[in-house]
Amino acid sequence: MCDNKYYTPTDCCTIDEQLLAFRGRCVFKMYIPSKPDKYGIKILMICDSKAAYMLNAIVYVGQTPSLQNMSVPEHYVMKLSKLLYGSRRNITMDNWFTSIPLAKNRVGKELTMVGTTRKNKGEIPESFLELTNRDRNTAMFAYDVPLTLLSYCPPKSTKKKVIIMLSTLHDSPDDNNEVELPEIIHFYNKTKGGVDVFDAMAKKYSVQRRTKRWPMCIFFGLLNGVSINFWVLYKCSKANNKPDIKLRRSFLKELGMNLIDEHLKMRLQTPTLKRDIKESLAAILEQPMSVDSSGSERHTQGRCGFCPRNRDRKSKTRCT
Repeated sequence: MCDNKYYTPTDCCTIDEQLLAFRGRCVFKMYIPSKPDKYGIKILMICDSKAAYMLNAIVYVGQTPSLQNMSVPEHYVMKLSKLLYGSRRNITMDNWFTSIPLAKNRVGKELTMVGTTRKNKGEIPESFLELTNRDRNTAMFAYDVPLTLLSYCPPKSTKKKVIIMLSTLHDSPDDNNEVELPEIIHFYNKTKGGVDVFDAMAKKYSVQRRTKRWPMCIFFGLLNGVSINFWVLYKCSKANNKPDIKLRRSFLKELGMNLIDEHLKMRLQTPTLKRDIKESLAAILEQPMSVDSSGSERHTQGRCGFCPRNRDRKSKTRCT
């Protein structure tokens, strides 16, 4: 979970899934055919819809046996959105998370939600699923305050179908009939991409490497997520006195250098380090190599003072 001390999310957030590519052995490895990587570790996360800032993330390990009168998606949504309770923000999610009981609980926490709904829910009226006498580009609404249920038949589709949406943010039908999409669907399309943008940014510049250990896979994904959050904080910061970095690639390069700078300086002071490695470290740090005061003595060999005399072990390194 990220601390809201440094970032305040906007009025809309998104809950969705991310798949970290992994083909090793793991009891909670997932197969999702719609994803480009197919196999991997599923991460459920909530992100800001506008800035793609990751607010919270949970590794999906399958069924949770300790649930009481609560479905698995509802359990994860409650945990992910816990930091937003009482903020009156909206959460956009897909049909795996959305349900009628969840919508009622979210209103009790002073949150609103908009999402697609699966058609096998028992609360959906049969008339909302009927296609026989249904015209294209038509919408049907049902209200159960504060819930709004929408059944929409798209105008341009090879196969006639309906889209079921659930919202606690909208409480009236559209007034403007010239709009092709209902307001609920338009709002959903506008705010559903927070996690998708985050995943695309993570894949563009990634530190992930091939590994057979699932903890390393999660660690690489964590590094990618933290770097994206740092980039968002950098772009949102107004008190930055340094020259503005416009490219995320340049920002990540400078961030990585700041993380390893102290370690490289310490390693450069190692007296037994090979000269070519020292030259590489000095070039990376953009500083001249330090000349050893005992450098003239290092070229002559002498017996090691720690090894037994009968071994007669020679060394170029001598202490001061």
